[in-house]
Amino acid sequence: MLAFWQIRPVSPATTTPPETARALQYALALRGIHADLVNDQKRVRLSLSPGLVAVVQDDGIWWHSPRMLHPGIPLYVHRCTVAGAAEALAADHALLRSARNPDDAALA
Repeated sequence: MLAFWQIRPVSPATTTPPETARALQYALALRGIHADLVNDQKRVRLSLSPGLVAVVQDDGIWWHSPRMLHPGIPLYVHRCTVAGAAEALAADHALLRSARNPDDAALA
């Protein structure tokens, strides 16, 4: 038996997928990107554009990137933070937008 009190560290506060999804939606809005939220049981989907849908789950934020890992192999992306996901999703959104509207890419 120990002769002193053992103090357990306090775990950091965790957020639920809906809270994380709303924070991501706000972070994307600050970048000028609108995202629709859809609750789907224990996860939340954020639809940014056709072909770009992020899924927020307990283990992070996931989506299929328009970039390719190798020719013909899609890149499946995972981010643990809202800031990291917002930055990467904004880059993928810009890539999709420039592919759909080549004139917009020339203006940028």
